[in-house]
Amino acid sequence: MSPPTAAGILSGLLLCCALCLRPPLCGAGENTRINKISFSGNRVSEGTLRAAIPVKEGGELTAEALENTRTALYSMRLFKSVTISTSPAGEGLADIRIEARDGWVIFPMPFASSGSGGSSAGAFLFSKNLFKRAETVSLMGFSGESGSSAAVFFEKGGRSLALMHSDRGADEGLYTDGAYSSAQGMRGSGGRDTLSEYGNLASLYERRQRTNSIHSGLPLLKRGDTPVLSGRLSYTQERNAYGDALRELRGGGRSSRVSLELNAGSAKDRGDDMGVVVGLGLADLEKRLRKRTKTENRWRGGLGLSNAGAWTGADRAFSRLSLSLENSTRWGEDNRFSLRLAAAASANAPENQLPATGRDTGLMGQYSREFRAPRMTGFSASFSKPLSRSKRGTLQASVFAETAFDPADPAATAQKGAGLSLYYRFWRFPLPLGFSQTYSFRDRNFQFSGAVGGRF
Repeated sequence: MSPPTAAGILSGLLLCCALCLRPPLCGAGENTRINKISFSGNRVSEGTLRAAIPVKEGGELTAEALENTRTALYSMRLFKSVTISTSPAGEGLADIRIEARDGWVIFPMPFASSGSGGSSAGAFLFSKNLFKRAETVSLMGFSGESGSSAAVFFEKGGRSLALMHSDRGADEGLYTDGAYSSAQGMRGSGGRDTLSEYGNLASLYERRQRTNSIHSGLPLLKRGDTPVLSGRLSYTQERNAYGDALRELRGGGRSSRVSLELNAGSAKDRGDDMGVVVGLGLADLEKRLRKRTKTENRWRGGLGLSNAGAWTGADRAFSRLSLSLENSTRWGEDNRFSLRLAAAASANAPENQLPATGRDTGLMGQYSREFRAPRMTGFSASFSKPLSRSKRGTLQASVFAETAFDPADPAATAQKGAGLSLYYRFWRFPLPLGFSQTYSFRDRNFQFSGAVGGRF
């Protein structure tokens, strides 16, 4: 081995000096405390941002805290980009600088949908961060073959308030096997000709339903900055009128009620809203497109209770209880497999308030007929897979199989089916474009729907 040269010795000394004199990295660990947090690039108020992030001045600065801060800002679905940096502020202290570029938007949009369930059209007006509080305000109204509805929605920091009104009327049919069907939104003029396509009718009658409701939601318990328990309190003023004396006796009049819902476990992924049209909420787009390095498993559960009586303005006293449980596994490029169990039970409920084999039991598909009973249980399994993902959008396909029935008489009340959906969603436009199709093993028919500017 040749002896070291003078130049080599000098280079080594200079390198050692540089390493010794280099300022310490101001980042995670080593008992570093947060001296000051500053913000730039944002329109939203600083108070709103400080309330949203988990790190506080005086707290410990760790890599996990910085990552949780980034995640909290992403979850607001407000920012075009997020940059977090640190700098030394004295012995054992560090400053955090957060550059979060946001904006505001007011966006009007018409929408339309059409399919076996009928057609409808309307418009909504959406605004975000208009008042610099990261709030969302939207107005919606639509009209279709079966009636009209309108809604006002406000949300900020997980707290929400919604006011809704609807006035709808349609023919309903009761079949000889106990199923029922509504011509609400169906193509054609409704009536016996339309409903008799799905089975042998025992009776046909007209139903008109008017509802006004108010819903208020808020997070009840958080783990870190993530809600693990949330609640919603609702009041629904409902009135039904029938063109059949027997149906009027069984479910006509006022069915106003108060409802309480509790939801626990992993929160549902917060979807993008119309703010993405101007780039709001896309700060984590690169992260979304990244392939998952490990499998994620999430549980969710819900419990709901409704009660009606003279104290709510109802003509008769009744109650309903609902329960849901869902497990989802995600891996790779957002592949997802989900299992869901749902159950509902009622006491003294009129015919039109009985649990049914549809939304009450968590079924994903569309069916021409449903069954009602004092108790209902539903099971479903689904798998979804992105067929194509890019910075422009994602093409997603999903398949599902499901069933719902009355445990006391499953053979007579079971509705079961399978289906698929295919849609494309632009990142800069949050509503999917595509179609879905359901096949009912009970009724042996297909139900098809397509939408532009509507969710599946």
